[in-house]
Amino acid sequence: MRRWKCIVNLLYAFSMCAVSHMAFANAPVFLAATNPPAGFEDLSSTQQSLVDIYFGNRYIGSQLASFSPGIIELPNPTELVRQIGNLNDPTLIVSTLTGELNSHSDRVCLNDSSQNCGILETPVAGVIFDESRFRVDIFINRRFMLTRAADVRKYLPPSDAGFALMQNFSAAVSGSTAEGSDNSYTLNGLTMAAWEENSLYWSWDYADTSHFSVNQLYGQRDFEGIEYNAGLLSTSGFGFNLTSDQPMVGLRINSSNNTREDLDFSGGMPVTVFLPTRGRVEVRKDDRLIDSEFFEAGSQQLDTSSFPSGAYDIDIRILDESGNLITTETRFFAKQSQIPPSGEWLFFMETGRVVNRQVDKALPELTEQWLTRAGASRRVLDTLAATGAVAINNDDALMEFGLYHFGYRYEISPSLMLADNGSKGFTVNSRLNLGDLSLSGNYRRLWHNKSLTDDVDDGNNIPGLFGNAFEQHSLSASMPLFDGSLGYRYSLNQGFDDSNDPLDPTRTHSLDYRRTLFRTFDYDGDMTLSLGKSSDTRIGLVSFSFRYRDDHWDFRATPRAEISKRDGVTDRSERLRISTSWDDGDLLDGDLRFNAGLEGGTGDERLDSSVQYANHYGRASFSASHTRSSDSSITSWGGSMSTSFLTDGKVFALGGEERAESALVVNLDGRSGDVFDVKVNGQRRGYAIAGSPSIIALSPYEQYRVSLSPAGETLYSFDEREKTVTLYPGNVVTLDYEAIPLQLLFGRLLFNGQPLEGARINGGLFPGSTDDIGMFQLETRSDVGNLQVELHNGWLCQLPVKPLDAGYVLQMGTIDLADAQCAPLLEGQLAITKREEVSQ
Repeated sequence: MRRWKCIVNLLYAFSMCAVSHMAFANAPVFLAATNPPAGFEDLSSTQQSLVDIYFGNRYIGSQLASFSPGIIELPNPTELVRQIGNLNDPTLIVSTLTGELNSHSDRVCLNDSSQNCGILETPVAGVIFDESRFRVDIFINRRFMLTRAADVRKYLPPSDAGFALMQNFSAAVSGSTAEGSDNSYTLNGLTMAAWEENSLYWSWDYADTSHFSVNQLYGQRDFEGIEYNAGLLSTSGFGFNLTSDQPMVGLRINSSNNTREDLDFSGGMPVTVFLPTRGRVEVRKDDRLIDSEFFEAGSQQLDTSSFPSGAYDIDIRILDESGNLITTETRFFAKQSQIPPSGEWLFFMETGRVVNRQVDKALPELTEQWLTRAGASRRVLDTLAATGAVAINNDDALMEFGLYHFGYRYEISPSLMLADNGSKGFTVNSRLNLGDLSLSGNYRRLWHNKSLTDDVDDGNNIPGLFGNAFEQHSLSASMPLFDGSLGYRYSLNQGFDDSNDPLDPTRTHSLDYRRTLFRTFDYDGDMTLSLGKSSDTRIGLVSFSFRYRDDHWDFRATPRAEISKRDGVTDRSERLRISTSWDDGDLLDGDLRFNAGLEGGTGDERLDSSVQYANHYGRASFSASHTRSSDSSITSWGGSMSTSFLTDGKVFALGGEERAESALVVNLDGRSGDVFDVKVNGQRRGYAIAGSPSIIALSPYEQYRVSLSPAGETLYSFDEREKTVTLYPGNVVTLDYEAIPLQLLFGRLLFNGQPLEGARINGGLFPGSTDDIGMFQLETRSDVGNLQVELHNGWLCQLPVKPLDAGYVLQMGTIDLADAQCAPLLEGQLAITKREEVSQ
């Protein structure tokens, strides 16, 4: 920078001070004066110098500024405002920074440990000029700063898949030796055809009792927050608390959260902070850090995705880059996924003809009943949402209006339903926390005013918008007590017959206490005490659970005692159950689990067991139970299996450890039988076997990070990078990998007993050479049978490599090439070798 003029002036001033001190050694040191001493006039006059200009501790440019004590003038404030950006009134800021500005030199930080400096609060804009460093810091009032949005993606990216066809099969069988029981079976299927974000969904089943039937068959598209459906489907919506869903053939359009990526963020109140300089923002709840991020200067919206749900106060601390506290404040924050995002509507609309599933046919029958439903919901305040819904069929119409509000330690959700026939209903759900005491309650009441159409039997057996009148209450409470948990539950269910006459109500009370007696790494023990009453039945129960864990095994013993009183008769029972379970962990490529139990004491004796196994071909399970009483023995059994078949037109795959509504197909090209773990978002989700396509079942409406890692100890050369895949319903994405088994070769080469130095070795992934004592290390494919060693005299020696039985490190020992097969290197081979050296 051009600062020479100022530097010369300062040197001149220092020299004048020294001369004056020597000339007037006996004179007074300080003299009062109204004008600068001789030689100091330039220090009080206007000067020019190139200065560095910063905004929020970020360098934005340099300009040749004019300054004098307490004053500075910037030649081009328009360019500075353009560099700052994110301003809602740049013209006003330019005007404020034009002309002579107060340099606020008293706000300059003299050193790094200075406090209450370096920050300027200004009505519009201002500067701090540090003349010693020729630095200007610009400050702008937060009212004129545009808020930078949080870096949160709103919607899921488009699908990465093309056309795909997927078929899921599952089957279940059950049977018993009890007299009169029959063996039964059911085959379920889910067929999906998809292309990008569009899919055809077909679910069906075949059973020994109902034969073949279609449950749902519809087309679907769900993209960027809007979902479309058409076909045989079930009604689905929000805002209805007193009417049930029904199957129909029709259309539906609704807002969808499936493709929203910002739900954890949009469910909370916006939190905006202002940083006068670049620094860090810390957010604390109950003195616990819940978020910490670095930001540039200006107004910034925080990403609240990681904030806990609920309503509470947060402490916001803003610190500069050195960790010095700038400001701190406390704000109210509310976040709840049950209310719509701020400023957005949630809606649904559906219409169609109701179908009758009671008929024993493949397809349900269409009825004459038309049904139309619609609803909308919107956030009214930060902690209040309102919902409205209407339903209309051939006979009735109803409207339901509800609210949802949550506060610091409570939630309440009332709703009111009115029908055109005079029926009405009311529901309220609530939750309250009072210190350690948690309370929740529910009340539901339907008053049904029967219309003339209720008595008409059209032969279709189709339910109306609501059934008979009823009244339901429930209350639960829990709190910690003596290092355990105490809970109480109460419920009432009051029904009414077709004539609206009340039936006998059912009331239930239960009181439970649970406590952990001890817990170590291998052992734990728990205790449960419970008292219950339902109508005229009273039950008291005490049980203990003792558990021991050892690697793959888990052992459990559960003794319990029960006393009950029914109709004035008291019964007592004491029982003991001993059970064990085993899982393979990482012993097998698939997932194998087994458990068995024995229970005896008062009453029946029982022996049961089950086994589950899943691999890349599918999943199967089988369970059996044998019960013996004083006069009979009954054996019951059941089993299930599931698998999938899918294709994208190029690859056909069978299997999958889980049921798939979207999936990856991993094609691993390598040594037959080699196994790789498939990691999705950093977690193992299955495995792939070289030589056959492997299915990894994944949920739709998600973007995944996929990578492979060897399941064994063999060394491989393969693509270790993560691949990103976005899946929608029915999507199948094929990922191709090549895994080359490798081995590390170590050895030492001699020639006539002398170390062979600098010999070139070919046959590995890359050429190698020997060091000054003849040692070499080479990485090769596991199927390499020979290495070629080039001698300095132009000869080529063959070095055989024996295959490894296990592992991937082969120690070849010391080899004297005088005994090896060597021959002159052909000129053509020599030329090729030289070209390889040049290319490398």
